[in-house]
Amino acid sequence: MGELTVTRAVPSEEKEAVVPAPSAEEKPAKRRTRRWRRPSGPFAWGALVVLAATTTAMIWTYASTHQIFPDSQWYLIYTYQYMGYDKAHGEQIVLDYIRDHGTFKPYDYLWASKPFTLSYRPRILLPLLSIPWVALFGPGGIVVVPAIAFVVAMFLIYRFATVHASVPASVAASVLAVMSPLIAKWCVGGLTDSLALMLHTTLLLLLPWRKPATKWTVAGLALAAFLVGTARVITPYTVATVAAVWLWAMWRDRDRWRSWTAAAAGAAVGVIAGGIWSKEVSAPLSSRDHFFSMTGGRARTLGEAMPWYREAVPTALSKEATIVLSSWPLVLLLVLSIVASVVAWRTVVPWLVASAWVGATGIFLIAPFMTMFRYELPMLPALVVAVAVLFDRVAKGLLPAFQRPPAAEPASSPGASG
Repeated sequence: MGELTVTRAVPSEEKEAVVPAPSAEEKPAKRRTRRWRRPSGPFAWGALVVLAATTTAMIWTYASTHQIFPDSQWYLIYTYQYMGYDKAHGEQIVLDYIRDHGTFKPYDYLWASKPFTLSYRPRILLPLLSIPWVALFGPGGIVVVPAIAFVVAMFLIYRFATVHASVPASVAASVLAVMSPLIAKWCVGGLTDSLALMLHTTLLLLLPWRKPATKWTVAGLALAAFLVGTARVITPYTVATVAAVWLWAMWRDRDRWRSWTAAAAGAAVGVIAGGIWSKEVSAPLSSRDHFFSMTGGRARTLGEAMPWYREAVPTALSKEATIVLSSWPLVLLLVLSIVASVVAWRTVVPWLVASAWVGATGIFLIAPFMTMFRYELPMLPALVVAVAVLFDRVAKGLLPAFQRPPAAEPASSPGASG
């Protein structure tokens, strides 16, 4: 008993090396390794906090804002078509629901709006997944899948943050994100944005941050990149993110360049396959036709687009900035992510943040309109990681306890190493 007491009281590496570990001591270690895949310890408590904050934001949003958006009616009409209804019957069900104000408040002009036949054709993932919920709850069931996707997306974002930062810092950054009403507004309505956010974060998590890429992770990256295109077209984000982290890996993690290149290639295959599929589904309409309709028939060629851009972009940016500035949690998240890019410039943080801004710019050029941060939602994983890393840096400077992280601390990963 004396030896066991001393061994437990002095957990130094030298004493553990001198005292041979009996087989009884090896089994708990193996069990701990198996349990690592399940939420446990500080990680589990952090996940519960993030999920509680996300659920609270979701309930508050459902209770206080519109949840059936102008776009929702077309996803509902597709859902009813996939359920076997003819188009006219499906449209009538949706219009009757909207006029009766259904379960959730619709916009007053919703029932009179017209479909955008090009941009919504490829987005089959939400209608397909919504079939059982619409069958159970009627048209209001269109909000179920986005709500589930929002909860899953925030958990995955938190998980991604813990790859690069500590659990407390990841929790704080994730909770800060869901505190913004603009985040929850677009994630829990009858829209495709939370599905796209969830899949985009899945793609980020599948990258070989800690372990070499396998054929299964490469296939998973291809599948995630493809599925994003069936939920919402956010190709500029996907391409910019994968390209940026691959370039970072070639600079900071060159010993595993084959693994990162294989992962990037898998994602690229998914993006290309998704683009081809989307184009086929949208035929005979084209992206040029779509852009022509968005500009009110004023721009089909690049020469025609430039004058329209000069007129539309300043107004759209001004309106977008005004809305974003009204949400202090979102402003704080954006500002802190930029600060983190400077403070942690030798990590992957500036690459993630810069690629997020590149993606947002690409989407904005395709559709230069005020969206109240809706089109910028795929920036969220990069922003949360950046802020979490910044919180860690601040904590290490102020609190002595943070200056000696354990060997398994996520901050020791390539993404957080200075």
